[in-house]
Amino acid sequence: MAVYENFPPYSYRENGRAAGVDVDVARALADKLGVSAALRLIGADETMDDDLRNNVWKGHYLGGGVADLMLRVPYDSDFGRMNDHVRLVAPYHREQIVVALDPKYGKRENALELFTRQKVGVELDTLADFYLLSAMDGKIRDNVVHFTNVGEATAALLKGEVAGVMGARSEIEAGLGERVGDFSVGPLQLSGLRESGWDVGGAVKAGHKDLADAVERAMQSLREDGELQRIFKRHGLTYQKPSVLPLLTANNGGR
Repeated sequence: MAVYENFPPYSYRENGRAAGVDVDVARALADKLGVSAALRLIGADETMDDDLRNNVWKGHYLGGGVADLMLRVPYDSDFGRMNDHVRLVAPYHREQIVVALDPKYGKRENALELFTRQKVGVELDTLADFYLLSAMDGKIRDNVVHFTNVGEATAALLKGEVAGVMGARSEIEAGLGERVGDFSVGPLQLSGLRESGWDVGGAVKAGHKDLADAVERAMQSLREDGELQRIFKRHGLTYQKPSVLPLLTANNGGR
Protein backbone atom coordinates (compact mmCIF):
# COMPACT_ATOMS: atom_id res chain seq x y z
CA MET A 1 0.00 0.00 0.00
CA ALA A 2 1.35 3.39 -1.00
CA VAL A 3 1.23 6.40 1.34
CA TYR A 4 3.06 9.70 1.09
CA GLU A 5 6.49 9.89 2.69
CA ASN A 6 6.50 13.43 4.07
CA PHE A 7 2.91 14.48 4.67
CA PRO A 8 2.20 14.81 8.41
CA PRO A 9 -0.11 14.07 10.11
CA TYR A 10 -1.24 11.61 7.44
CA SER A 11 2.01 9.74 6.76
CA TYR A 12 5.67 10.34 7.54
CA ARG A 13 8.75 8.72 9.03
CA GLU A 14 9.29 8.82 12.79
CA ASN A 15 12.50 7.33 14.15
CA GLY A 16 12.91 5.55 10.83
CA ARG A 17 9.44 3.95 10.90
CA ALA A 18 6.29 4.80 9.02
CA ALA A 19 3.76 6.69 11.16
CA GLY A 20 0.62 8.79 10.80
CA VAL A 21 -3.12 8.50 10.31
CA ASP A 22 -2.94 6.92 6.85
CA VAL A 23 -0.30 4.45 8.02
CA ASP A 24 -2.60 3.34 10.84
CA VAL A 25 -5.54 3.13 8.41
CA ALA A 26 -3.43 1.00 6.04
CA ARG A 27 -2.44 -1.39 8.83
CA ALA A 28 -6.01 -1.67 10.12
CA LEU A 29 -7.20 -2.30 6.58
CA ALA A 30 -4.63 -5.07 6.12
CA ASP A 31 -5.82 -6.68 9.37
CA LYS A 32 -9.40 -6.68 8.09
CA LEU A 33 -8.24 -8.26 4.82
CA GLY A 34 -6.20 -10.88 6.66
CA VAL A 35 -2.91 -9.87 5.07
CA SER A 36 0.28 -8.17 6.22
CA ALA A 37 0.67 -4.45 5.59
CA ALA A 38 3.56 -3.88 3.18
CA LEU A 39 3.89 -0.08 3.11
CA ARG A 40 5.57 1.95 0.40
CA LEU A 41 6.29 5.57 1.34
CA ILE A 42 6.23 7.59 -1.86
CA GLY A 43 7.22 11.09 -2.85
CA ALA A 44 4.72 13.47 -4.41
CA ASP A 45 5.10 14.31 -8.10
CA GLU A 46 3.76 17.46 -9.74
CA THR A 47 0.12 16.30 -9.84
CA MET A 48 -2.08 13.59 -8.38
CA ASP A 49 -2.45 12.20 -11.92
CA ASP A 50 1.33 11.67 -11.95
CA ASP A 51 1.24 10.00 -8.54
CA LEU A 52 -1.46 7.56 -9.69
CA ARG A 53 0.46 6.73 -12.85
CA ASN A 54 3.73 6.21 -10.97
CA ASN A 55 2.31 4.22 -8.07
CA VAL A 56 -0.90 2.47 -9.16
CA TRP A 57 -1.37 1.70 -12.84
CA LYS A 58 1.95 2.01 -14.71
CA GLY A 59 4.97 2.56 -12.49
CA HIS A 60 7.79 5.07 -12.53
CA TYR A 61 10.14 5.11 -15.49
CA LEU A 62 12.99 4.42 -13.05
CA GLY A 63 11.30 1.18 -12.02
CA GLY A 64 10.09 -0.09 -8.67
CA GLY A 65 6.69 -1.49 -9.63
CA VAL A 66 3.30 -0.37 -8.39
CA ALA A 67 1.26 -0.73 -5.22
CA ASP A 68 -1.98 -2.69 -4.91
CA LEU A 69 -3.62 0.29 -3.19
CA MET A 70 -2.77 3.96 -2.76
CA LEU A 71 -4.30 6.05 0.03
CA ARG A 72 -4.98 9.80 0.41
CA VAL A 73 -6.55 10.05 -3.06
CA PRO A 74 -9.42 12.51 -3.70
CA TYR A 75 -12.66 10.52 -3.87
CA ASP A 76 -14.47 12.52 -6.52
CA SER A 77 -16.50 11.32 -9.51
CA ASP A 78 -15.15 13.96 -11.90
CA PHE A 79 -11.57 13.19 -10.86
CA GLY A 80 -12.27 9.49 -11.31
CA ARG A 81 -13.54 9.98 -14.85
CA MET A 82 -10.35 11.86 -15.74
CA ASN A 83 -8.25 8.95 -14.43
CA ASP A 84 -9.77 5.91 -16.10
CA HIS A 85 -6.67 3.77 -15.51
CA VAL A 86 -7.58 3.55 -11.82
CA ARG A 87 -10.68 2.88 -9.77
CA LEU A 88 -11.36 5.10 -6.79
CA VAL A 89 -12.38 3.07 -3.76
CA ALA A 90 -13.13 3.10 -0.05
CA PRO A 91 -13.58 6.73 1.05
CA TYR A 92 -12.52 6.97 4.67
CA HIS A 93 -12.31 10.64 5.63
CA ARG A 94 -13.54 14.09 4.69
CA GLU A 95 -10.94 16.83 4.87
CA GLN A 96 -12.02 20.44 5.26
CA ILE A 97 -10.54 23.90 4.99
CA VAL A 98 -10.80 25.68 8.34
CA VAL A 99 -9.41 28.70 10.14
CA ALA A 100 -7.58 28.63 13.45
CA LEU A 101 -7.81 32.05 15.12
CA ASP A 102 -6.26 33.42 18.29
CA PRO A 103 -9.45 34.47 20.15
CA LYS A 104 -7.83 37.63 21.50
CA TYR A 105 -8.39 39.14 18.03
CA GLY A 106 -12.12 38.47 17.94
CA LYS A 107 -14.62 35.85 16.82
CA ARG A 108 -13.73 33.28 14.19
CA GLU A 109 -16.93 34.07 12.30
CA ASN A 110 -15.39 37.48 11.54
CA ALA A 111 -11.95 36.07 10.66
CA LEU A 112 -11.81 37.28 7.05
CA GLU A 113 -12.59 40.85 8.08
CA LEU A 114 -10.03 40.57 10.90
CA PHE A 115 -7.40 39.43 8.39
CA THR A 116 -7.71 42.76 6.57
CA ARG A 117 -5.88 44.17 9.63
CA GLN A 118 -4.06 41.16 11.10
CA LYS A 119 -1.59 38.64 9.67
CA VAL A 120 -2.82 35.22 8.54
CA GLY A 121 -0.54 32.26 7.81
CA VAL A 122 -1.13 29.82 4.95
CA GLU A 123 0.75 27.14 3.04
CA LEU A 124 1.96 28.46 -0.31
CA ASP A 125 0.08 27.45 -3.48
CA THR A 126 -2.85 25.75 -1.76
CA LEU A 127 -6.57 26.30 -2.16
CA ALA A 128 -6.59 28.29 1.08
CA ASP A 129 -3.78 30.48 -0.24
CA PHE A 130 -5.53 31.20 -3.53
CA TYR A 131 -8.72 32.04 -1.66
CA LEU A 132 -7.10 34.45 0.80
CA LEU A 133 -5.26 36.33 -1.94
CA SER A 134 -8.52 37.16 -3.71
CA ALA A 135 -11.02 37.32 -0.82
CA MET A 136 -12.56 40.59 0.33
CA ASP A 137 -11.68 42.16 -3.04
CA GLY A 138 -7.99 41.63 -2.35
CA LYS A 139 -8.02 43.46 1.00
CA ILE A 140 -6.38 40.51 2.79
CA ARG A 141 -3.56 40.04 0.27
CA ASP A 142 -0.98 42.23 2.03
CA ASN A 143 -1.53 40.40 5.33
CA VAL A 144 -1.08 36.88 3.93
CA VAL A 145 2.13 35.28 5.24
CA HIS A 146 3.31 32.28 3.19
CA PHE A 147 4.89 29.16 4.66
CA THR A 148 6.29 25.98 3.15
CA ASN A 149 3.71 23.87 4.98
CA VAL A 150 0.88 24.13 7.50
CA GLY A 151 3.17 22.97 10.30
CA GLU A 152 5.34 26.06 9.89
CA ALA A 153 2.22 28.25 9.77
CA THR A 154 0.83 26.82 13.01
CA ALA A 155 4.24 27.22 14.66
CA ALA A 156 4.05 30.92 13.83
CA LEU A 157 0.55 31.06 15.29
CA LEU A 158 1.75 29.46 18.52
CA LYS A 159 4.50 32.10 18.74
CA GLY A 160 2.01 34.92 18.17
CA GLU A 161 3.58 35.92 14.85
CA VAL A 162 0.24 35.63 13.02
CA ALA A 163 -3.32 36.04 14.23
CA GLY A 164 -4.60 32.97 12.47
CA VAL A 165 -3.95 30.16 10.03
CA MET A 166 -6.08 28.81 7.21
CA GLY A 167 -5.69 25.30 5.79
CA ALA A 168 -6.71 21.64 6.12
CA ARG A 169 -8.27 20.87 9.51
CA SER A 170 -6.16 17.78 10.21
CA GLU A 171 -2.90 19.58 9.46
CA ILE A 172 -3.86 22.56 11.61
CA GLU A 173 -4.98 20.40 14.54
CA ALA A 174 -1.78 18.36 14.34
CA GLY A 175 0.35 21.50 14.22
CA LEU A 176 -1.34 23.04 17.26
CA GLY A 177 -1.12 19.78 19.17
CA GLU A 178 -1.97 20.01 22.87
CA ARG A 179 -2.64 23.73 22.53
CA VAL A 180 -5.43 23.31 19.96
CA GLY A 181 -7.95 24.27 22.64
CA ASP A 182 -6.34 27.70 22.99
CA PHE A 183 -7.58 28.64 19.53
CA SER A 184 -10.92 28.86 17.77
CA VAL A 185 -10.76 26.23 15.03
CA GLY A 186 -13.53 25.64 12.51
CA PRO A 187 -14.95 26.31 9.05
CA LEU A 188 -16.08 29.61 7.60
CA GLN A 189 -18.72 30.50 5.07
CA LEU A 190 -16.44 31.08 2.08
CA SER A 191 -18.24 32.92 -0.69
CA GLY A 192 -16.99 32.17 -4.17
CA LEU A 193 -15.46 28.83 -3.16
CA ARG A 194 -17.44 25.93 -4.58
CA GLU A 195 -15.99 23.31 -2.26
CA SER A 196 -14.27 23.89 1.09
CA GLY A 197 -14.02 20.16 1.79
CA TRP A 198 -13.20 16.96 -0.06
CA ASP A 199 -13.57 13.24 0.47
CA VAL A 200 -10.43 11.11 0.69
CA GLY A 201 -10.14 7.45 -0.25
CA GLY A 202 -7.95 5.00 -2.09
CA ALA A 203 -7.18 3.93 -5.65
CA VAL A 204 -6.50 0.56 -7.25
CA LYS A 205 -5.67 -0.27 -10.84
CA ALA A 206 -8.71 -0.36 -13.13
CA GLY A 207 -9.91 -3.89 -13.76
CA HIS A 208 -8.86 -5.20 -10.34
CA LYS A 209 -12.48 -5.67 -9.29
CA ASP A 210 -11.96 -8.37 -6.65
CA LEU A 211 -9.34 -6.26 -4.88
CA ALA A 212 -11.52 -3.14 -5.11
CA ASP A 213 -14.53 -4.98 -3.68
CA ALA A 214 -12.51 -6.44 -0.81
CA VAL A 215 -11.03 -3.05 0.08
CA GLU A 216 -14.47 -1.40 -0.05
CA ARG A 217 -15.90 -3.94 2.38
CA ALA A 218 -12.95 -3.82 4.73
CA MET A 219 -13.04 -0.03 4.91
CA GLN A 220 -16.79 -0.08 5.54
CA SER A 221 -16.17 -2.44 8.43
CA LEU A 222 -13.49 -0.12 9.88
CA ARG A 223 -15.92 2.76 9.70
CA GLU A 224 -18.88 0.89 11.18
CA ASP A 225 -16.98 -0.62 14.11
CA GLY A 226 -15.50 2.78 15.01
CA GLU A 227 -11.87 1.98 14.25
CA LEU A 228 -11.44 4.94 11.88
CA GLN A 229 -12.74 7.29 14.55
CA ARG A 230 -10.37 5.77 17.11
CA ILE A 231 -7.38 6.18 14.80
CA PHE A 232 -8.06 9.88 14.31
CA LYS A 233 -8.66 10.36 18.03
CA ARG A 234 -5.30 8.75 18.87
CA HIS A 235 -3.63 11.36 16.68
CA GLY A 236 -5.58 14.20 18.29
CA LEU A 237 -7.58 14.88 15.13
CA THR A 238 -11.26 15.40 14.33
CA TYR A 239 -12.77 12.58 12.29
CA GLN A 240 -15.31 13.55 9.64
CA LYS A 241 -17.22 10.89 7.73
CA PRO A 242 -17.04 11.14 3.92
CA SER A 243 -20.00 12.89 2.30
CA VAL A 244 -20.36 10.15 -0.33
CA LEU A 245 -20.16 6.46 0.51
CA PRO A 246 -20.30 3.50 -1.92
CA LEU A 247 -23.43 1.39 -1.89
CA LEU A 248 -22.37 -2.16 -1.03
CA THR A 249 -24.67 -5.09 -1.74
CA ALA A 250 -24.64 -8.68 -0.60
CA ASN A 251 -23.21 -9.85 -3.92
CA ASN A 252 -20.54 -7.28 -4.65
CA GLY A 253 -18.62 -4.36 -3.22
CA GLY A 254 -19.21 -2.04 -6.15
CA ARG A 255 -21.11 1.17 -6.47
